[in-house]
Amino acid sequence: MIDKEALEFRLERLVYSQNMLSAWKRSKKEFIDKYIRRIFWSDDSQLDREYEENMSYGRDFHLMCQRIFLGIEPIRSKSEFDRDLDRVRKIYRLYRERYGHDLSFLPEYTIELKDRIQVTYDLLVKVYKNGELARLDIWDWKTERKKIEKVYAEKRMQTRVYQYVCKESLGSSLDYENIRMYYYQPAIDSQVMVDYSEEKHIANRNMIYACIEEIRKLKLEDLREEV
Repeated sequence: MIDKEALEFRLERLVYSQNMLSAWKRSKKEFIDKYIRRIFWSDDSQLDREYEENMSYGRDFHLMCQRIFLGIEPIRSKSEFDRDLDRVRKIYRLYRERYGHDLSFLPEYTIELKDRIQVTYDLLVKVYKNGELARLDIWDWKTERKKIEKVYAEKRMQTRVYQYVCKESLGSSLDYENIRMYYYQPAIDSQVMVDYSEEKHIANRNMIYACIEEIRKLKLEDLREEV
């Protein structure tokens, strides 16, 4: 049972990720169970086992992508990732061929804003011109095989939070159109690019802070209603 003090304590210490905000928009009960009551369970069903296997696959794949952009290549051996990793290596090579050393790669890079809004990017690419930051590219690796459509990508909470945080931090000096987000699905060699604008930035800010304000106003009776 959570009392008033416990609820306030947990609300004060929340760090707002895109997953958390997505859960809030999708289902208040899911949000309260996961982030307030901190309920986690596993029924060991076939669906649950498949979910864990997919999560494990995704973690391993993301780790190997991180090593590519850090310049720490794993020992080459036959694995289920070979073809997909070769496609990610091609992205690395294309950047190097086009920009040489006028760029820097930031894989698995975390940014937290002053209002406890936090993201961890699969990859941030900083592109320079005459020594000045000229563009920021956000990359997100997706291991699922169902193609992500652009209209869906533009509406994703992940897109909106990632681009907002990028502009509010590393990209504060950039024009909005120089912050781009790419979803890449190496298994089907599919890429979707989402551009940015001041209009989108204002809409994203309003949406994010509206969610946070709603969360911060949670009361004990709200928890009882969601039982």
